[in-house]
Formats: sequence, C-alpha cells, structure tokens
Amino acid sequence: MGFLDWLTGGSKTEEKIEKETTIENKKILAKPFIITASFTPLRLAARKSNSVNLDITVKNITPDPQLVSVDVLLPKAAFLGFEPSCINKVLEKRLGEIKPNESVTTSIKIWGGNQTAPGEYEIGYTVYAHYIGYEKVLNYQKNKTKLRVV
Repeated sequence: MGFLDWLTGGSKTEEKIEKETTIENKKILAKPFIITASFTPLRLAARKSNSVNLDITVKNITPDPQLVSVDVLLPKAAFLGFEPSCINKVLEKRLGEIKPNESVTTSIKIWGGNQTAPGEYEIGYTVYAHYIGYEKVLNYQKNKTKLRVV
C-alpha cells in the first residue's frame, strides 16, 4: 500500500475483495445484504406534530434465502418516536424470507411533536439474518443515518 493509498483509505483492488469465511465447504459472505435508507419527505418539521417515513431497502446478495428482520433505534434524548406520543424509541420489524438477489423495502414511520427541536438526529438501524427462527441470529449489519429536523 502506497502513501496515497493510505491517505485515501486503501487501494481500489482492496475494496473489491469480499470478506468470506468457509464453513463446511460453503462460502458465507461477511456482509450478506446491500442496504439503502432514505426519508420521505426528506426532513421533519420542528415543533409540529408530523412524521416522516424511513424507507429501508434490503437486497440479499447471498446464494441462499435469508430470514430477515430490522431493528431501528432512535436517540433517547430526542423528542422522536414511532408513534405520535414519541415514547417508543426502539422498533423491530420482521421482513420474512428474502430470496437470493431479491430486494424488500419496508417503511417505518418516525414521529416528531411540539417539543422536537431543530437539528440533526442520528438514527441507528440493524438488519439481521436469522437461522431457523427469529430467535437465532446468523449474521447482522449495523448502519446509521441522520434525520434533519428544520
């Protein structure tokens, strides 16, 4: 790795190499999903009772079907929630089985109220791949996004 590669965070060939582990002659990808998140509308209005939808799209890039769920975590100090009273800060949504190369989009409503201050709020979400049932976790990916409140 050269000096410029170190500055930019790595070379292009290193980014293309996928992390893999081998279990019983099968390859399991370290990251089984391609995940994208967006808000509709783009912003939440401050000091009003209104909501935005967090749209999370999960694409299965493994050769096997995956049983998938999504957990979303809102900041505890913020006046945001999954219902108009803004009390619940954690939500789990079960997406079911996703076949190889298939995408599923889920929409999660995030509410603000008359005490929601303007600013940027970090929202964390985790996508889980389950084994047999939702009680056992095979793999997961954590991501964060920011919601703008104006």
